[in-house]
Amino acid sequence: MKKIFLDMDGTLARFNVRNALQRFENERGFFANLLAYKGIENINEMIKNGNVYIISASPNIYADLDKKTWLQKYLPNLQNKNIIFCRIGENKAKIIEKQLNIKVDETCYLLDDYTKNLTEWETVGGVGIKRITKCADNSTKKWTGLELKDLCKLSEILA
Repeated sequence: MKKIFLDMDGTLARFNVRNALQRFENERGFFANLLAYKGIENINEMIKNGNVYIISASPNIYADLDKKTWLQKYLPNLQNKNIIFCRIGENKAKIIEKQLNIKVDETCYLLDDYTKNLTEWETVGGVGIKRITKCADNSTKKWTGLELKDLCKLSEILA
């Protein structure tokens, strides 16, 4: 059975790095107030099958709490046990293996807007999918794997 791991900021939540880096480390409520991308309701439906996880990098415990608030608002079907926060710069595949005791392999998909995370994921055997948005494109062509522009089409990629 396929397992789907979803990044949050810039992937599900509208996060414009250009204007946010100075604010998000200390501003309480920053993450909780982000808007969701179109198609978030499709992700909420996918969650019902139980094999969807959030793996999100976060600067501190306050940001973790903000992100949980956001997830409760936009993805109410998501169970707490399927939410994993790591610190910025940590390898998401290693966190999944350590915290969930899941070996990342070809049945594990990561949807993320950050190429470094996708590359690390694929290095251990998982499948990466680059989230393409106005803020996170692939114009540098550093990512050569799967890409997704429309959240509504994620289930098609995974079929």
